[in-house]
Amino acid sequence: MESTTTRRLAEQAARLDVRVESLRGIVSGSTVETLMSASDADLLDCTAEAIEVLRLAEAPVSAGIGEIARRSESTLPDPLARRLGEKSAASLIATRTRMPRAEAARFAQLGLSLTPREGLTGEILPPFFARVADTLADGAIGATAARTIVATLEHVEPHATLDDLEILEKALVHGASEQWSAQTLRDVCVEVQDRFDSDADLEARERASHERRFARETVRADGGSDWHLRSDAEGSPYIRAAIDMLIAPRRQPRFSDEDSAEPADDATADKRTMDQRRADAFRTLAQMALRSDDGELGGVDTTVVIHVTEAVATGDVQAEEEESREPDSAWIEGTEVAISGKTARRLAQNAEFVRLTVDFNGQPLRLGRTKRFFNRPQRRAMAARDGGCIWPDCDAPPRRCDAAHITPWSAGGPTDIDNGALLCHFHHRRFDEDGWLLQFIDGIPWFTPPPHVDSTRTPRQGGNRRRLAQQARRS
Repeated sequence: MESTTTRRLAEQAARLDVRVESLRGIVSGSTVETLMSASDADLLDCTAEAIEVLRLAEAPVSAGIGEIARRSESTLPDPLARRLGEKSAASLIATRTRMPRAEAARFAQLGLSLTPREGLTGEILPPFFARVADTLADGAIGATAARTIVATLEHVEPHATLDDLEILEKALVHGASEQWSAQTLRDVCVEVQDRFDSDADLEARERASHERRFARETVRADGGSDWHLRSDAEGSPYIRAAIDMLIAPRRQPRFSDEDSAEPADDATADKRTMDQRRADAFRTLAQMALRSDDGELGGVDTTVVIHVTEAVATGDVQAEEEESREPDSAWIEGTEVAISGKTARRLAQNAEFVRLTVDFNGQPLRLGRTKRFFNRPQRRAMAARDGGCIWPDCDAPPRRCDAAHITPWSAGGPTDIDNGALLCHFHHRRFDEDGWLLQFIDGIPWFTPPPHVDSTRTPRQGGNRRRLAQQARRS
């Protein structure tokens, strides 16, 4: 099956290449320029063939990442990912291929769900969802459709018989491969889950809802965040009531008839949408929580720290030459996205924020030293400089990091900021136990792997995006 899939992939890629080259014979240039000059029919056909290549490629990608994930399971005596210095199979894939870690994790989860199983006596058993696996391998469905079907089957499995699961898997695979659009498949799967849930015990449904709760933050390029929140039935009333408490008094009636009410004053009218009001209410709730905490609840690590230069703090960022003008910007600990100096100065006036003064290159000023262990001011300094774990492709924030010695204390290394770096606990152990070397070159950390990880011992660049961007700006 797999050889057939890869052969079809090669054949489809060859057909796509022939089509593009034939179009290029009419209008020479790059692929984009060629497609810009193509007819509507040729453009649609070419795009469809390219999408087919993507769909066929997802099967071996899923199988390969799934096998890497299987060999990296923590229950094994020598997990593959940890042996190569990575936290997980997704991290290993992200490091080796530059695939986003979240996407690698999704492929790993799908691959594990569809990989063949090993029996107690060593025999190879088919995967739990063999029909989905075969259809994905044939290229009849893509990875997204396969994930949707697998998630649905796993959701209803506790409430269904084996015959129910087999019939349902057959119906969903047939619909996804022969009849339905991606949106229709999602709608059908939601309806299927609801139907099975409606027959389940109420307490079991509530426990399942409780287990599925989460809050997830994605930091955008503009410095804001997208928050995705899922609450269970018990927690939702609290959140809803708190939001309504803050937005309900501000609700005003809207009149469509100009003669029925006085025109609103544009300077004082609340023009926010309801979604914007809810977003502002969440921010107000967070501010209220910080103001009510005297330090006993969360301690100093929950304090919001803003990193700002003296010039930005005072608003004096002018210079005689435009090239040497300091950017009027700062950043908040835990993110890599700059905020404007105006916003930084406003936030620094609030009691919930601690201002940490740094120089133009992000190096902390006026912070102390100690003899054996890094103290709190030094950790704050490294948080300002490193922004979190400096291991390549690790995004652990400062509060989840250890202050590690580059040259060990036992080998004569001083407990100084220049000999320190932030590493998450996992990568701290890897650095100490596996024989990695760390060297800062022009402020950028470079990790040299041990021979058993990389026989060529090619250095890997670490650090956070802010430092890399500063380096690029200076180069």
